[in-house]
Amino acid sequence: MIEFDGTSRPEITKILSISTQKHINPNNDTRIYWAKEVTFDYFTTAAGRVDFMRFKPVNNSVSGIEKGDFYCFEVKSSVADFHSKNGHNFLGDFNYYVMPECVFNEVKKEIPYNVGVLVPECKSHFGEWYDLKSVKNARRKDRTRPASEMLLMMFRSAARERKTEQRKAALSEDGIAVQNFSNRLKQTIHNKGMTQRELATATGISEVSISRYINAERLPKITEFKKIAVTLGVTTDYLLE
Repeated sequence: MIEFDGTSRPEITKILSISTQKHINPNNDTRIYWAKEVTFDYFTTAAGRVDFMRFKPVNNSVSGIEKGDFYCFEVKSSVADFHSKNGHNFLGDFNYYVMPECVFNEVKKEIPYNVGVLVPECKSHFGEWYDLKSVKNARRKDRTRPASEMLLMMFRSAARERKTEQRKAALSEDGIAVQNFSNRLKQTIHNKGMTQRELATATGISEVSISRYINAERLPKITEFKKIAVTLGVTTDYLLE
């Protein structure tokens, strides 16, 4: 049995979430349809969010999609987490809890008959997550929501996640650009034998702003970029290389 002694609840949740994602789609196969944090009944008092969902069509025909199965996974990191009111949104044809085995041993008598349970079995050889094993099989239940609604909610959640990842990537690229500019600016000022104050005076840019650029706090405006480049006798592209 995998023990998480000394590991915080948020960290256990993170480990279980990554493990669930890898269980659903171990090879990042685009033919596996899944989403995380799928919200239903948005902007209502009955709003609920499923941690992970997967859709398995019978085939790619119209009838095959309509007859496909939905799998829901809810992550529970502790007994207290299991007993909380949130995170028991089993809307799929097959539904699972994902939890440490020690938690399962304490709450197994409280788990609904048709809900399955996955627990960490062993550390994966490919990264910081665990392979999951079933200690309780899920049994098919009668789904109350149409496939069209389920797929729409999954699509919306996947689109939100994609937008978040794009924003993170943009911030990362901005951070690299700021650091590159800072390094090149410091180097060029040194090569020209100028001081920070002299550059500020020559460009008409405040010394405080020049200091921020040198310390990689932010990038200058386009007009300031041009002033700095002209004063130092270089191109703006050179300052960003």
